[in-house]
Amino acid sequence: MRFAEHLTPLRVASALTGLASLAGCDGGDTGSGPGSPIDLSESAIEVLGGSDSLAVVRDLELASDGSVWVLNSAEPFFVGFGSDGESLGTHGRSGRGPRDFPMPAGFVTGGWQGEVWALDLVRHAIIRVSQSDADWAEIPLRSASLPPGTVRGGMSMLGSSVRSARLGGEFIVARTSETMEAGVLNYRLSLLQPDLIAVDPEAGGARTLLAFTEVLDDPSGDFIPSDGGFPMWYRLWASCGENVVRIYDRVRNQLRGFDGSGTEVRPIDLPPVPFTEVTPRQFAKAVFPIRQAELTGDVWSRLSPEDSLRVLNQAARSVQGEPRELASYLPRYVDFRCSESGTMWMNPIDLDAGGLEGALTWLRITPDGAIREVHLPERFDAFRFSDSRIWGVYRDEFDIPAVASIGLPVVGGMLDS
Repeated sequence: MRFAEHLTPLRVASALTGLASLAGCDGGDTGSGPGSPIDLSESAIEVLGGSDSLAVVRDLELASDGSVWVLNSAEPFFVGFGSDGESLGTHGRSGRGPRDFPMPAGFVTGGWQGEVWALDLVRHAIIRVSQSDADWAEIPLRSASLPPGTVRGGMSMLGSSVRSARLGGEFIVARTSETMEAGVLNYRLSLLQPDLIAVDPEAGGARTLLAFTEVLDDPSGDFIPSDGGFPMWYRLWASCGENVVRIYDRVRNQLRGFDGSGTEVRPIDLPPVPFTEVTPRQFAKAVFPIRQAELTGDVWSRLSPEDSLRVLNQAARSVQGEPRELASYLPRYVDFRCSESGTMWMNPIDLDAGGLEGALTWLRITPDGAIREVHLPERFDAFRFSDSRIWGVYRDEFDIPAVASIGLPVVGGMLDS
């Protein structure tokens, strides 16, 4: 399998290494039976609030008082909305000052002490954002086992988002084995093998909760060898409830679970893989952002529509490999999240959308392993899941974003599962 001749296998491999990181019944159609898909309609979307400050929302978090904060792609980084939709203000600017955010990477799922906190990679700290700058609070992550530059483990090298979460009384972050001082290639390879580190915010200590390489089989064993080939997969993990971390095991096609001591709990079996064959054009569309980054020199520059189409067509013609072989290189799921009660949500890749984007369909998986498809409306991006509601960002027909939610249908006083 090859792209155009001027894109060498080494450059492809190094560039892609990091990709391998309602209270009623009107939420939608519950289907004809317990196992049928749940279709949530656009009319069920409830907009909480919007702001002229919103650009591209990178993350969203809920506070214990019902307020919602979003992480923005541009300054101001943090935009807040009260439970009734009132504005809670904006703050957060880039820089190296004592109260600046040089590289905000995402919210701490589950928060801390009822507040919303965000991870900043350059500050190497978790910072409270559900208060104004005047009430600054910061929890440093620096320790002997967690030096600056090692907290990464992002879902994709094409974005700066990095997952962190609260697990009981600790923060969980992903630590890589190398920093940039070890060289670019070694650093990129280390992104494939993160450890989950538990940080005690009170005592300031850190411990290894889970080493991925010790509990997960090497997913590259699932790939069919190919000259110049590259594994593209995600390390998907989330805090599920008070004392369980779940990790997607691609080789076993399971959601593996580990408690706060690192002891494994019962795994959840997933349905058969969502696809087993991929066409050359689907493959080219999926990896197009990486090809675009190669051509433009960074991950933020964009080609013109005409150039994008030309490069995409060229890439599709250059891809070689059987449909089953191409399928083995792409991630099956691109996002995984949990509600506080432990219900799991997985987002399959959308091969037709391209760019390793997620589909409108999510799998809702109960703690006992019952699985049901939930279809979200178009232009709604999900970020957080509670037991009765999905929170995210809705873009209207004019592409204007707003914080919104969709209630999950309730049947007989219980969520239909």
